Amino acid sequence: MTDDAPTPALTPAPDPTIQAPLAQWRELMLARPAMTVEDVDELEDHLLAEVEDLRAVGLHPDEAFLIAVKRLGAQDELSREYGDVHSERLWRQLLPASEAATAPGAPSASTPPATRARVLLPGGDLALALLLALATGLVVRVPAEFTATQTAAFYLRNLALLVLPFLAVYLAVRAHAWVDARSGLALLAGAFAVSALLVNLYPFAVSSATGTQGDPGQTLLLSGLHLPIALLALTGIAYLGDRWRRLDAWMNWVRFLGESTVYYVLIALVGGALLGLMTLLFTSVGVDPETLGTVLTWIVPICAAGAVPVVAWLVERKKSVMENMAPVLTAVFTPLLTLALLAFLVVVVLTGDLVNLDREVLIAFDALLIAVAAVVLFTVSARPPLARARSLDVMQLVMVLAAIVVDLLMLWAMSGRLVEYGTSPNKLAALGCNLLLLAHLAGTARYYWGVVASGRTSAALERWQCLALPVFAAWAGFVALVFPPLFGFR
Repeated sequence: MTDDAPTPALTPAPDPTIQAPLAQWRELMLARPAMTVEDVDELEDHLLAEVEDLRAVGLHPDEAFLIAVKRLGAQDELSREYGDVHSERLWRQLLPASEAATAPGAPSASTPPATRARVLLPGGDLALALLLALATGLVVRVPAEFTATQTAAFYLRNLALLVLPFLAVYLAVRAHAWVDARSGLALLAGAFAVSALLVNLYPFAVSSATGTQGDPGQTLLLSGLHLPIALLALTGIAYLGDRWRRLDAWMNWVRFLGESTVYYVLIALVGGALLGLMTLLFTSVGVDPETLGTVLTWIVPICAAGAVPVVAWLVERKKSVMENMAPVLTAVFTPLLTLALLAFLVVVVLTGDLVNLDREVLIAFDALLIAVAAVVLFTVSARPPLARARSLDVMQLVMVLAAIVVDLLMLWAMSGRLVEYGTSPNKLAALGCNLLLLAHLAGTARYYWGVVASGRTSAALERWQCLALPVFAAWAGFVALVFPPLFGFR
């Protein structure tokens, strides 16, 4: 993929009502000295994809175009004019359904049923989210009463299969996907069914003489770690609806996942503090610690699992808030991760011994590299493609370059361990992950350099991040479902 190659059209033809402002937007874009026809075509495709996303939730074409231009971050007169004259319309994105229905331009009784469902659901789906949250929590907690000594192994196999279907149902209802994306939902349901069948039939080994108790074997741990990643990526089909075949649309799923992570962590922190306070209060009034512990063994998993549909509702309800938080979060984490990577490189230079690093240290830095890739992905998903190069972009490029050097050192260390200790499922899974990370980071550095040094738009960088999602999901699925029989389930 090259920066100068024209991008094929990925979106339907624009609605006739926005053709005039779209033509004006193109004229203004082409008048900018740094913009080529290919750049404008690329950005137009991005703009129309955003318009389609907004129309999918019931906005009129002109309103969708207004919001899409604002989100694109264009620094031209058209954007400023639209923002100054029509920005009062933007508040409707956060209105409850009852208020939005009375706003000018809201859907009327003549609006097609599918469109009305998309418009009314954002404000009226809290009950559905809460119902699915309760169901998710109970489905996750109840099996613990019957699995006895196999509890850890059961949840390693099935945790993602117990939680993600409920999230998929919520997202599919919200996107009206059962009408618009039946083939996609069939693929998603098939993936869940096949995964559930395989991981529960696989005779995974455990690290004990009896084979009934003890620690899980390597392939069970690998499956339990990688299967949720693969299935979570596929769950984006339910979120995207009829747009799931478009690569560029998957950046919306990336945004959703990044914002959901932030919300989930915030909820977990508040919930943990509340549970600690309640435990202290009940203990102080003489509640039996054993009884309190039994109650907590129900409350904690039900709340932890049930928070997933609730977080999905929050993200879709308040996504504009997260658009403002994302740059702040990435501005904090980018220099911290960069310092961690540079500190590691300094230690390697001073000690001169990398091959003999402990396995735990290698795992920790693999996790750090994954965190770097995730932060970059979240940053790019929140970055307006037309925005000028910023200091954050420079920091991101430095972080990515440092991560590439660390990744090369990790590959060197892993090759040394393979030669010295032989192969194992864990080593090969880590080696494959590091090779994919190296390729992804190298491509990211290339496109970030175009943004920072050449003043190009970040549309190509965004496409590269979208491409990483199916590639990493495919690798995670391969490790989860193919590694176990390949290595004798040990």
